[in-house]
Amino acid sequence: MCRGASRAKRDAGRAADSSRQASGYPTRSARCDRNRGRCIARPPNAPRRFRVCVMTTSRMRAARFYEPGQALRIEEIPIPEPRGHEVLVRVRAAGVCHTDIHIRSGQLPLVPGVELPLTLGHETAGEVAALGPDVEGVREGDEVVVWGARGCGRCRLCHSGSESLCDQGTWLNGGYAEYALIPGPRYLASLGGVDPVQAAPLADAGLTPLHAIRKALPRLRAGDHVALFGLGGLGHLAVQILRALSPSTEIIAVDIEPSKRALALKLGARHAVDGLDHPAERIAEITGGSGAAAVLDFVGSDDSLRAALPSLGKAGILVIVGMAGGVLPISAFTLAPEASLTTSMWGSFPELEEVLALAREGAIRCETSVFDLERLNDVLDQLASGEVLGRAVVVP
Repeated sequence: MCRGASRAKRDAGRAADSSRQASGYPTRSARCDRNRGRCIARPPNAPRRFRVCVMTTSRMRAARFYEPGQALRIEEIPIPEPRGHEVLVRVRAAGVCHTDIHIRSGQLPLVPGVELPLTLGHETAGEVAALGPDVEGVREGDEVVVWGARGCGRCRLCHSGSESLCDQGTWLNGGYAEYALIPGPRYLASLGGVDPVQAAPLADAGLTPLHAIRKALPRLRAGDHVALFGLGGLGHLAVQILRALSPSTEIIAVDIEPSKRALALKLGARHAVDGLDHPAERIAEITGGSGAAAVLDFVGSDDSLRAALPSLGKAGILVIVGMAGGVLPISAFTLAPEASLTTSMWGSFPELEEVLALAREGAIRCETSVFDLERLNDVLDQLASGEVLGRAVVVP
């Protein structure tokens, strides 16, 4: 190759990296660490986005949980080797969830028999790096998002098809690492062109509100009001999902942060209510005194639940999604006549595929902030204090 051509190629690569960096996504050099792996080109007739990750080391960085109340430790551990039907995924992006705050603090108790240390992270997107000998249906280099609600496969809930409710599944090693070992290909959904930074949060922050909204949809009629409490990672996507699935719904967005209320209005909410300024009274005014046909609480604190319950209209439904530990006194005098109350937890694999389809269509887009894995503890602290707008995503 002549010197001019070499320089032109080098300049083009730098320009591409600058473009990726400006978009908040890691550059090629950052994503293909020469000490941990290298990317080689795909054959000419293969899709453009494809890359094959070649591992050049047997160790990886991971954020490890040792005990409640302690910071996660970023350390070097062996890259797991896939066996049987297992799939090794090179992690390109991992969403940061409030559940990890509860695990780190000890608020979410450990399941008996779980061995520590453990790698957290249940919103994971990347590419298939290696396959166990018995794997069929996926290939190395396939770009995927992981269904984080995978269960143990042995308990009553898993056998009944409710793997998203499996306790043990919460404690499988996750995506806060350079590689993640997945039990099998049936937990992998194709990115289908969705950027990994966008796709990773959809494994929970998108999937969970879709599942919750599905519980409310049968109650809704054209022009009904739905109140969404909490407009963070889940709530801001809930606004968009509800708008896509029920366009005639009047969305009332409730949050204590002005920036989050402003984002909700931008994304399609009709009304924004300050969560600190008598939200139930404001919702009564907006609905003409009839209350909301559905209320989805993505916070689950004492304050949000106390405001959510009186905001609910007759024959309405209150869906509690948030896990902030709030307590809600219930009686025939506190709940509207014929109203229902339910909880909602994660979602199914088909629902994950539905969320990804909405992202491909441009119906939803996650507001993201991207961080290095080494900053994970700081990001968890920011999330706990309500400083994150949308979803924080770490890139190993």
